Amino acid sequence: MSVELSSQHFRGVVCRHCAKPVRVPKIVLQKDGESHAHSASDSSFQLISRVFVLRCRSCERESIYTIDQIVDCKFTPTPEPHRAAHSVA
Repeated sequence: MSVELSSQHFRGVVCRHCAKPVRVPKIVLQKDGESHAHSASDSSFQLISRVFVLRCRSCERESIYTIDQIVDCKFTPTPEPHRAAHSVA
């Protein structure tokens, strides 16, 4: 593993079930940017959804999150499990 991977950050949410960070898709990040660009009195702001459903890749469970729950997460690579070499006769 390179040093660059361990220092990367991404936008995500904390899983409600296993508390691991989950990367947020680009389309949700675009909605987040759009919601900050519009003023509260703007009528188009009313049409931007503030919630989204996301499935955690660690525990495979879905939950509903709000745009306000998006935070900066640090990328931490998970070590792959070592496979025992079995000889097949």
